[in-house]
Amino acid sequence: MAVLNLKSRILFLFSTSLFILALTVSQVASAQQAAPVVVATPSIAPAASPARVVISPAPATRPTAPSSNAQVVRTRPAVAVAAPASDPYGFTNWLNGVRASHGLPPVGYDPNLSNWAAVNNNQQQARGIGHYVMGPARRQNSAMGAYANIGSMWMNSPGHRSALLDPTIRWIGIAGQGMFWTFNAN
Repeated sequence: MAVLNLKSRILFLFSTSLFILALTVSQVASAQQAAPVVVATPSIAPAASPARVVISPAPATRPTAPSSNAQVVRTRPAVAVAAPASDPYGFTNWLNGVRASHGLPPVGYDPNLSNWAAVNNNQQQARGIGHYVMGPARRQNSAMGAYANIGSMWMNSPGHRSALLDPTIRWIGIAGQGMFWTFNAN
């Protein structure tokens, strides 16, 4: 019951934060009176992991009184496409090699899923090994041991193996804290 209450609180805080962020972005855009921005993701091969799109506002400019032959030019916020965040452990590369050997598509690394995995690791530090916080993940593996062993430990356990080789997952996150490890997947 306490786990559900914690999950509910975390989800409430997360959704409230997203709402406030959206409201703030909307107010900034209104204040700048910027033209609508169309965000396009780059063309990517189907097997590659999608890129994240980051939007940064253009610097504010002060309006000046137009002269008789001046043109009014509106500026748009700059759009930059950032490379996907990198898996600090190299687990995504290892997992994609394992998935390829089983005829499965590769997965991409999602720092948000890793952040939720780190929250689970904090709970494991306090309460022992377990699945306490999943966040938006559909699949989760937990382990206790050295990083060098967690992949083989999970592959030797039928339930954990099925999470790693789930053909429907497209994104993963992983985090370690001391001897505790958590893998999240969507």
